[in-house]
Amino acid sequence: MELDPYSSPLAYFARALKRQRERAGLTLAEVAEQTHYAVSTVSAYETAKLVAPADFAKQVDRIYGTAGPDDTAGDLEELQRLAENVSVRPWFRDRVDVEKKAKEVCEYDAYGIPGLLETEDYARAAISAGRPRMSDEEVERAVAIRMTRRQILEPDDELPIDKEHSPRFWGIIDEAALRRDVGGSEIMLAQRQHLVQLAQQPHVTIQVVPDSEGITCAYGRAFSILRPKSGMSIVYVESIFDAQYIRDRDTVDLYTLVFDHLRTTALTDVKSLQLLKGLI
Repeated sequence: MELDPYSSPLAYFARALKRQRERAGLTLAEVAEQTHYAVSTVSAYETAKLVAPADFAKQVDRIYGTAGPDDTAGDLEELQRLAENVSVRPWFRDRVDVEKKAKEVCEYDAYGIPGLLETEDYARAAISAGRPRMSDEEVERAVAIRMTRRQILEPDDELPIDKEHSPRFWGIIDEAALRRDVGGSEIMLAQRQHLVQLAQQPHVTIQVVPDSEGITCAYGRAFSILRPKSGMSIVYVESIFDAQYIRDRDTVDLYTLVFDHLRTTALTDVKSLQLLKGLI
C-alpha cells in the first residue's frame, strides 16, 4: 500500500527520510552501513513501520547534508521529534521513556498478550478491537509504536541501541489469553510461535498461569513493574482511555508482592514453554 505522507506526522517523516536518501543517491544498504542500523530497520523507518530514534535522524541529517548549523537540530531531527511526540499518546510517553532505560520489565496480563511480546498482526487486531473509534491511520501508528517498543527485546548486533541496552523481561500470562482468538487462527498460531522463540532467549522469562488455578491474587487485572537502572521502580496500570503511574514505595512493594505470588502460582518457565509448544 502506498504511504500517504499527509495521514500523520510519522508518515510525513517517513517520506522525508526516503526523499532525502534518494536525493543523496544512496541505497538502503549504504545508509544502513553508514549508520550501523540493519537494512530492514532503515526500510521500516521509511515506511512508517517503526518510529526512528533521534540518534538515527541526527546521523542521516549529517549524511544527507540536512544538518543544522552548530549544535542546532537538523531538518530530519526536527521532524523526528514531531513524529515521535504526536505518535505516542501523552499518557503513554512516560512508559516508553522509562521502558527504554529499564533494567527489568515485569508484566502480568490475563486477557491478552503483553505488548512487548506481540507480533505485528496480533497487535493490529488487538488495537483495532480495543479502540474502535480509531481511524485506520491511527491504528497503524499505534502498531508502529508497539513494534518499536518491541525492539528492546530483540538484540541485534547491527543495532547500536541494542548493544547498549537489553532489559530483563519477565512476563506472566493467563492460559486463557493464549486461547482467546485474536484476529483468527493463523494470527494466533504465529503469535504462539513467536512466544516460543522469545521464551528461549536468555533475557526473557515467560510463565503461564494455567486455567486450573482459577482466580489468582491479581484478579485478572493487568499491570507492569518497570525497574530503572537507577531510582525507584514504577508500576504502570492502564485503563481504556488513560494510565496510572504509581511511584509510592509502599504501593509498589504491594504490586511486587502480588507479582511474586503470581510467579509461584504459574507454571515454571520450562513447563510454560512445553504448554506453549503444545498449542502450536
